[in-house]
This record gives sequence, structure tokens and C-alpha cells, in this order.
Amino acid sequence: MVALVYQAALCAIHTNVHPISMSGVGLAEGFIYLSCLIVLVKSIRLEFVAVATLVGAYLFLMAIFRNQLDPKGFRDVMIPILFYGLGRQIGDLNYADRLLKMMVVVVLFFGFFELLFLDLFSRIFNIFSYYVSQGSLAAGSNWAKGSVLGLNGMRPEGIGRTILPALLGNHRVSSIFLEPVSLGNFAVIVGAWGLCKRRDEIKEMLFFLFSAVTMIALSDSRYGMITVAALVLMRCVPFCKKNVWMIVLPVLSVGMLLSIAIFFDGRYSDSVIGRLYVSGKMLLNMNLGMIFGVDGFDISFGDMGYPSLLTRLGLVLCLFLWLSFWMLKMEDERGERFRAYITLYMSLILCVSGTSLFALKTAGILWFLVGCLVGREKGALSTLLEIASKPSRT
Repeated sequence: MVALVYQAALCAIHTNVHPISMSGVGLAEGFIYLSCLIVLVKSIRLEFVAVATLVGAYLFLMAIFRNQLDPKGFRDVMIPILFYGLGRQIGDLNYADRLLKMMVVVVLFFGFFELLFLDLFSRIFNIFSYYVSQGSLAAGSNWAKGSVLGLNGMRPEGIGRTILPALLGNHRVSSIFLEPVSLGNFAVIVGAWGLCKRRDEIKEMLFFLFSAVTMIALSDSRYGMITVAALVLMRCVPFCKKNVWMIVLPVLSVGMLLSIAIFFDGRYSDSVIGRLYVSGKMLLNMNLGMIFGVDGFDISFGDMGYPSLLTRLGLVLCLFLWLSFWMLKMEDERGERFRAYITLYMSLILCVSGTSLFALKTAGILWFLVGCLVGREKGALSTLLEIASKPSRT
């Protein structure tokens, strides 16, 4: 819950109390990571130590090859490991359900508050000034006159809204996330969680799915609309029981980007095909050093997710983490479905976004949910009690 609201809390402090710089955000995130570690240390697991040690050793080795340490690489990998461990240790399916419902209520409350009372919302959250203070935006770059929302908080007149333009205008709601992109990403995670439910949990499924559709409409998330529609199709027409074939979906996504770059004669535009084309062209121009993370790690790739991921972590670490994720033994079919759904989420988001996959406010929630769905080993006492409860055949 803290990972969900910390950016909004810092923005409110920045707007009404004291300016918050990037170091302030870093301190807040450091507090969250330290809190996770305090919980995990109480009952540390061997696989957690093994994976964290291997990943840390690999990133230090990469720092030697680069002759420079990359703190963001450590931070990006730390989020999945810590929050997966947190969900694995203290969470379960019912706990995750209750917590996610609370988050949905908070997000929708602030979303409709922003939509209906934009002036009051802007007095509490000066989002543009907050990001300028962090160095993410230039002071004079806000094209929307009189708006204190982020640059993507308003659709330009020439582009306009995709979802319900006549009703909602050009305003893209960001809710507690401060940016509509994260609201759309959170909506996909919520939709995936609902669609992984069993058929006898139809009420729970519809609650999460309807909430996801509402958030997508508020944020005008084209990515969210396409991805949730694909998830609904996957739920209605399952390709196989465990969807194991989806382990190669990132490779297929990269192949799609390369094909668009080779066969589509175009240039960048603020459209789906335009952004895919630019990502594919960058992948075509990458050398082996960039693919294995030795070169290009300090380049800003913008919305090009796969080039950013490969240069930041390297192909070897990406493959190790991906195979580790698919080797997790889920508790039941709901976990198997959720893994398949978020595989689609991650594979597609890297086609159109460079950094949002590792944004703490959504990534922390995602990996906590994964940890809650992983199967629990039965202790010796539980096993003995189960054996004793069975009727004797003698």
C-alpha cells in the first residue's frame, strides 16, 4: 500500500509543504526496500538468498566490464526480488484479494476526485512542478496552458482521446499514480488478477474486470485497452492448460518489432505502429555489446523497452530471471493463468514503454501478487497431521 501511495504523498508535500527533489524520492524508496528486508529477514528463504546473491554478483561483474556502477540496474532488479519474497512469505490468495480490493477503491476514489474536481486536485497535487523538481521535466515544457498535470495528463488537440472523447474531453486521469500511463498499467494487473479466477468466483472476477475497464477509460490507456481485450480472449479461448508456450512470447514480440522495422517504411509518430517502428529500428541497430549490457546502459531509450532492458541488465541476466520466473511452482490453476497473463503484460509493455515495467508503484504490487500465488511447501507437522487424519485401511 505504501508503494502505491508514496509518490502521491511526496507530491502533496512538495506542493503544500516543502519541495521534494530526486534525493527525497530515493530516500522514500529506500525506506520501502528496507521495510521489505526487515520482514524478509525474520524468516529468510534459501532461494531468496541464492537468487539475490547471483544477481548481485552478476551486476557487479557487469560494473567491472563497464568500468562504472549502474545503481538503476540494481534498483530495477531489487523490486521483483523483494516484493516477490514479501508475497511469498506473508501473503496468500485471500490476503492478496483483500489488499488489492483496498487498492482499487483508493485508486478509483482519487481517479474520480481528479475527474470531477480537477481544480481542487491540482491545488493538492502540482504534478508538473513535482517532476520538474526531480529533473524529469524542463520548467518551460508544459504545452497545456494553465495545467499543472504531467505532460501526458492531457491529449494534444491534434490527437485527442481514444476512449469516450465526447464525455471526458482531452483530460487523462492519473489518480494516485500522478501519470495516466501507470494507471493504465495498474488496470491491466487488476484485470489479469480478476481473469485468473475460477468460474465459481464470477463475482470476484467481474469486480476486478469492471474496475480495470473503468480505470482504462479514465486514463485513456490505449495499451491497457488492447492488453485487457487480449486477456479476455485468452480466458475465453485457452490455448493449453498451463500456457507454457508463452515462455517464448518476449522473443515473438522482439521478432514482431524487427519485422515492423524491416517491412514498414515509416517514422516515429504518437501511434501504436509508430512507436513499434522506432523500437524495432533501435533493435536492428544494436551491437553485441549493447545486447549483453556492456555498452549503451547509460543511454536514455525513451519508450523503447526492449533496448532499455537489454542494455541495462544484459541478455544473460534477462534470460536467468525469465527462466526463474517460469520455474516457479504455482499453488493452483489461478497462479498458472496469472503467470500467463502477466507474461503478455510484460511482453507488450516493453514494446511501447521504456521504464514503466519497473515503476515501483505498479511493479511492487505485481510481484507481490506473484509471490502470493506461489505454492507453499507443507511443513513436517502439517504432513503428519494430514497422514493421521486419513482412515486406516487395516
